[in-house]
Amino acid sequence: MKEIILAMMLWIHNATGYSIPEIPDIKYLSTMDIRAYAYGCDQVAVREDWDIDYRGPIALYDHMDKIVILNKDFDITTVHDKSVLFHELVHHLQYENDIDSTVKCNGELEKEAYTLQDEWLQEKYGVNVWDTIQINQLFFIMITSCMTGVPDPEIH
Repeated sequence: MKEIILAMMLWIHNATGYSIPEIPDIKYLSTMDIRAYAYGCDQVAVREDWDIDYRGPIALYDHMDKIVILNKDFDITTVHDKSVLFHELVHHLQYENDIDSTVKCNGELEKEAYTLQDEWLQEKYGVNVWDTIQINQLFFIMITSCMTGVPDPEIH
């Protein structure tokens, strides 16, 4: 898998100019553990407080510990899972190149990651990100937006 990760990081470098850092550590967790990790709670809270049908994050990048977190059922032979890994590697390069300090919000980091993921998928496999990981335009807009706050309903 190291060779695949290096090839992906080289592709990201060529597309962005970001320097190529050390390969991140990879950690495999269950879906529930990924949700708990993402939301800073334990599995019990995830089970009690979250709709079980909600997919939640399918992978994560922990920039503090430089770890890509993948589902324990991750299968590098599928285009879907390769693209999930690719997306998290974009985040690894963003943080290692200090791009997070130059954006207004995390939505900008996500927008670049999804855009690069889509370009990579189209170049390598002739498919798009929407169909590959089953997201739609509304999800994309929500996750890539920089919200400045909720409008005050008292203001007319």
